[in-house]
Amino acid sequence: MATECRQVSADFRMPDQMWQQVEPLLPRFRRSRKGGRPRLGWRPVLDGIFYVLRTGCQWKAVPPEFGSGSSVHRYFQLLVKKRIFEKLWAEGLKEFDDLHGL
Repeated sequence: MATECRQVSADFRMPDQMWQQVEPLLPRFRRSRKGGRPRLGWRPVLDGIFYVLRTGCQWKAVPPEFGSGSSVHRYFQLLVKKRIFEKLWAEGLKEFDDLHGL
């Protein structure tokens, strides 16, 4: 019995304009001198994090195109620890203030 794997709708992906604003706030990682598996790309990881936050699904239920659920959750915890979501919120408020005023 074959299972059908559907691709996640583009509605659950971050728009390019948002990505351009988010990318500079993300931590950069150097390649490990010891080798090992390369890190996941930030864009699919963030798409996976926002997928969980929008749908309310469990981390283990994240579609595999975003990375494994445990990896996406580990990156989420890193972003929380580094207060990246607070920085995103502040940037969003600044942009809203520029457009509409607070």
